[in-house]
This record gives sequence, C-alpha cells and structure tokens, in this order.
Amino acid sequence: MLIYAFGPFILDPAERRLARGGRPVAVPRKAWQILLLLAEAGGRLVSHEMFRTKLWPNVVVEDRTLTVHMSTLRKALGAGPEPAMDIIETVAGAGYRLAVPVRALSNPAAPPQAANGPPATEARPLAVRTFSTGNLGEVDSYLGVGIADAVTTVLGGLPGLTVSPAGTVEDLDRARTLGLGYLLEGAVQRNDAQLHVSARLIDVASGHTQWSEQFEHPRTDGAALQDMIARRVANSLPQLSAVDQGPDSYRPRAAEAYFLQLEARANLKPFTRLPLMKALALFEQALAIDPEYAMAHAGLASTYLLMASTAMLRPLQVDEAMPMARRAAEQALALDEGLAEAWAALGRVKMEYDWDWEGAEADLAHAVALNASSVEALATLGQFLSAMGRHDEAIEAMEQARRLDPRSVETLQHLGIIYWMAGQTDQALDAVNDSLRVTPDSPQAHYGSMMILDQLGRRDEAMTARLTTLRGLTVAEGLAEHVEGLLRSKGWQEAMHVWIGLLERTNRWEGAAMQWMAAGEPERALDALDHCIKARTTYLCFTAQNPYFRPLHGHPRFQRILQALRLDRQAGIVTP
Repeated sequence: MLIYAFGPFILDPAERRLARGGRPVAVPRKAWQILLLLAEAGGRLVSHEMFRTKLWPNVVVEDRTLTVHMSTLRKALGAGPEPAMDIIETVAGAGYRLAVPVRALSNPAAPPQAANGPPATEARPLAVRTFSTGNLGEVDSYLGVGIADAVTTVLGGLPGLTVSPAGTVEDLDRARTLGLGYLLEGAVQRNDAQLHVSARLIDVASGHTQWSEQFEHPRTDGAALQDMIARRVANSLPQLSAVDQGPDSYRPRAAEAYFLQLEARANLKPFTRLPLMKALALFEQALAIDPEYAMAHAGLASTYLLMASTAMLRPLQVDEAMPMARRAAEQALALDEGLAEAWAALGRVKMEYDWDWEGAEADLAHAVALNASSVEALATLGQFLSAMGRHDEAIEAMEQARRLDPRSVETLQHLGIIYWMAGQTDQALDAVNDSLRVTPDSPQAHYGSMMILDQLGRRDEAMTARLTTLRGLTVAEGLAEHVEGLLRSKGWQEAMHVWIGLLERTNRWEGAAMQWMAAGEPERALDALDHCIKARTTYLCFTAQNPYFRPLHGHPRFQRILQALRLDRQAGIVTP
C-alpha cells in the first residue's frame, strides 16, 4: 500500500496512521475514509456521488451527513500547534479535492517528515479543580463548580490541549497519580458590583506554582472573566504557545442569563431527578432573558435528553422530550455551529430516538473533533461504536473518556457495558467494580454487575448484586426481603419472576428482556423487546450486540426487531 504526503501531513493507510510534523493526528473513522479517497485521487476532484457510493453503499444518506463528516475532517487537520492551511477545497455543487500537491511514497519504512515543521511539543494534560467558595452564601455556592466547568469547556475546545472535567482531581497527589501535567485551582468571591477569582496554575511534576493571579470583572460580564482565566492558562502552556487567538465566548444580553446557565449546569451534575427539574427551569429562565444564548440552548438539549432517559425513569415522555432536545440542539447550532455539546446532543437523539445510525455517527464524531476532551461526546461515541460492533474503536473512545474522568460512575458503567459487548467479561467486571469503589452504594453499579454475572451463569453472585440493587431503590421498599424469602422457599425462578415484574412496572423493558433470557424464557424476552420498540427505550442501540440476545439471532421475531431498529445491516447481522 502506498503512503501519501501532502502539505505537512503523512498518511499511511496500511497502519491507519496520519501524522503532522511527526505527531499523530486522531481522525474519526468516516473522516478517515474521506481523507483516504481524497489522497488516492491525488488532487483530482472526488464527486459527491463517489463519496456516497464508496462510504454508504446501499444506504440513502442526507447531503448534510457528508458535509458534517467533511467538517469533522477539516477540524482534525486544523488541530495543530500552528494554524493549518486550507487543505481541502470545496467545489460548489460537485465535490471536494485536496488543495495541495499529493506525493505517493513507495518506501513505507521511512516516510519523510514534513519540511520546516516545528519540533513536536509534548502535550501535557490539564485538570481544573472545582473552585472553592468558602466566603459565599449557599445561594452562590454553584459558582465554584460553575466557573471551573465554564473554564474547562472553553479550554477543551482549543486544539492541542487535553483537559479533564472540572472536579476530577481533588489534590496534587491525585493529579500525579493520573499523570497530569498541570492543575488549575482557584477561589471565587462575589459582591454587588464585581466577580473575583484568585487562581493559580501548578506544574504537577514539580509541585511549583507557575503563576498565581487575581482576576476580576464587573458582574455584568461573567463570561469575560471565564475567558480571561482560560486565556491566561492557554498562554502558559507550551503546546499552545503558537496559538494567537484566545478564547472569546458569547456575551449574553444580561449578566443574569450567564449565571442562570452556570447554576443550571451545576444542577445537571448530580444525575438525579430534583436537580434535573431545577436545571430545566434555570435554562428556560436564561433563554427568556436571552433567546440567542447558544450555550443555554445546548444545555437545555442535554437536560431534555436526561429527562427522556429510562435510567432516570423518564420525568418526561420520550415522544415529548426527544423532539424538544432536537429543537434545542439545532437552535444552539444555528447560533453557534462550533458547540460540541449541541452536536453530541443531536447525535444522541439520532442514536436513541431516530435510529439514524449514519447521522448519529456524523454528529458524534464531529462533537469529538470539536472538543476531544468532552467526556460526554467520547462516551456517547463509544456507545455508538459498540452498538455497531466496532468494538476496538468503542473501547478506545471509552478508555479515553475514562482517562479524562476516571472517577465518573457513568463512564465506568458504560465502559463495563462496552467491554461486555466485546466479549471481554473480566475487563467488564473490573470496570463495574471500579465504579463501586467510587460509590459503593450505587444501585446502578450493582445492577450492571448483576446483568453481566447472570449472563455468565453465575447465579448466586448475581442474586447478591440483585438484592443489593433492590435495597437501594426507593421504588422497591421491602421487595429485597420478599425476593430473598422466595429464593429460600420457592426457588430462584419464582424470585426472578417477582424481580422481573418490578422491571416491567417501572418501564425497564430492556432489563426485563435480558432477565427473561437469564430465566430461560426467550418468548417473554421477545415480548419485552417489542415493548422496548414501542417505548423507544434508551439502550436499544445495543440490541444486536447484547450477549443475552445472541441465541435469538436466527429467530424471525428478533430479526423483525432488528429490522425495525435498522440494525440488521448496520451492526453486521444480515437477515434473510
């Protein structure tokens, strides 16, 4: 296979490697396929029809799908220590071509380095601690996590920088354990006229403070303060030293809109119903003040997605919540097409509600290209890739999410699911056990462990996890004792029937389908999956890969379910 050199890039198809100045460049799968077609064309035009034929054979896709993947590719090519030239030329109404000379190299053993390229600077990851709010009243306590989170989001969008989410690291020792390069910490104060933040940037290896400064700005422009801090950090890091343009976030029409959306985001973090409802009201208030506030629209989309989740017992019906999540995400992108959160939300709607797999991949890959430090975007992309049977890619995305936020219970649980779908059960149980070390009383973690253990035939261990799950559920008061009594008096099967009845009453039909398979009742499992289709439950994307359902792959009813989900071909299972 030939190797291609163009501009500052070297593309090696056999190794699936793209390098710029000797530094690897991450490119999502579809964007990689687009780049390879462009390189193989050697600067000649590649038509829209050629892309559709090669990339989506026998599938009808929207024109916008190619546009989004092309935008993702451009973002990846432009993510370097120096501003990139426009490598790809758009030929209006016709297609695309590389706008620089392309050389085909016949010696793959020693591809040349890009001429005049600067020496690669080691990219050392950054973490931001939740800012302290010791002198603030309870009503303003959200500012510590809110401003730290806002600074993290701004920095995460800068190419060449890896940023862990706010709150991942508690202290310097933890930062060293995680192999981080820098740690930003600070404290927030607020009065009637001014917002003050004292912040310092620490070199983790040495423990030395690189700088310590006071930032202040009138309360009428909180976004300017977050940008001042982010710009100071960016200008201190060697991998960003060549970036001239600092962050410049949108300034809402009124200061109150900024603070309302900060408080709303702080209420999204607990992943529980009451704070979620409060977040919804706060985002709506922010948008009532400023209808053109793109970040608030994106946050509203994320809120509606959580409200549609079966894991949250759906505070809002899916047929109401998902269209509203779509509208909010699209409104955010109409105002600011560079918002990774909005692209990730739109991709999740397409994955969980539309079953539009091509569209979901395009939007999720674009979200990661815009902000490679977004744990939410990486984790959702990982789930999508796992659902499509692309297990190596899924594990790579989810492990990156874990590296960024190793104590996120949701990330660890989803990592466990993805390892399980890939047939790597030991790693799956390790990930679930890691989540239990973070929150030992988490019913969700015990539930995930139970599902894996049941599928492996380890009934006694699974029942222990099941009883622990029941004791942690507010909707199941006293049921653990009842199930345990049935187990002793009437046996495992009777205990399972009572447990599955709870899953069905609480609309956890996917869980019910898996447990009917564990109980050896495949027809009842198929009945539960039919309910999943009608209700558009959250984790239907995994149906084709789920180990519980593999014995059903030849069953006509299961084939019809895969066809309804449009998974019969997408996930590598071809029905007759």
